[in-house]
Amino acid sequence: MVISHALILKKNKHMLDFIKVYSPNKENLENHIKSLYDVTCSVDYCTGEINYPCRTYFENIEVRVTEKYSIVRNSIHKFFNLINYNQSNNYTDFYLNDIKSTINTLSEKAGENIDDYKVTNLEFGLNIQTSLPAEKILKKNFLMYNFDGFNQIDTFKKKGYYKQYNRSEYYIKFYDKAKQFKLPYNLLRAEIKIIDSKLLKKFGIYTVRDLTNTSILKALFQFLLDCIEETNIIDTFVGENITAKDKMFLELGKNPSYWLALKENKSASSYYEIRRKYNRTLSNYNLLTVKEEIKSLLIQKFKALIQESEYCEVA
Repeated sequence: MVISHALILKKNKHMLDFIKVYSPNKENLENHIKSLYDVTCSVDYCTGEINYPCRTYFENIEVRVTEKYSIVRNSIHKFFNLINYNQSNNYTDFYLNDIKSTINTLSEKAGENIDDYKVTNLEFGLNIQTSLPAEKILKKNFLMYNFDGFNQIDTFKKKGYYKQYNRSEYYIKFYDKAKQFKLPYNLLRAEIKIIDSKLLKKFGIYTVRDLTNTSILKALFQFLLDCIEETNIIDTFVGENITAKDKMFLELGKNPSYWLALKENKSASSYYEIRRKYNRTLSNYNLLTVKEEIKSLLIQKFKALIQESEYCEVA
């Protein structure tokens, strides 16, 4: 029996979240925050001299000034909700126009236009409501990333459920947003966190101004879809219609240790051919329906977020 059609599209939408941006021209921001906000600085207890860094907060947004830079960082989605609704969460709707409004508000609070601040870290992701709890889907269907085990799996003392795979330039993260915020509905989040400025530049992201460029957002979304494609998301099965040989192969392939052993003992060409065979076997038995449905929901969600009626670039 194949467990399929587990996911349904509903309303929650979410795109950009955490950002880290900086400017080498710190004087205007430093003077502005020191004149209007409570600012905390380091102090040399021997001399009483005030040292860098100095910091303050615009709601949840950390604003830090060092000897050389001014830095602005944290969740712009939470900032938007705090400013507009006095709520500290990031599971609600957050459209492209909201991103633009948030950047304008940050500029007003900073006393200068932050459009030219350089971007060094960025989170991009989407929330989708599911008919099954996200934790159950993550445990039973999200098995590996690129045939390798997830680097981090955490329950946050039973207050959430989270799987993450780390690469040098980015992290791919999946978690149960509903459990995190005790929501009365199921909510799964898929997210990439880009931590390498070189990768950001490959997408054309240099400054804050680029974060509202629709073409760049589409490129980020395609990257998220590519990461979903690399994730081994496999339908639950019990095997009534699967041959014994194929069932054994499918069961073995659900364990990252199996693929690690193959990689260590087979040639590269043999290893990748077995991977291709595994994916073909999954497809032959129609065991990729959860994966395909997630991709479809994400495409629909992204179209709604950028408020376009058509989005033909995504395969």
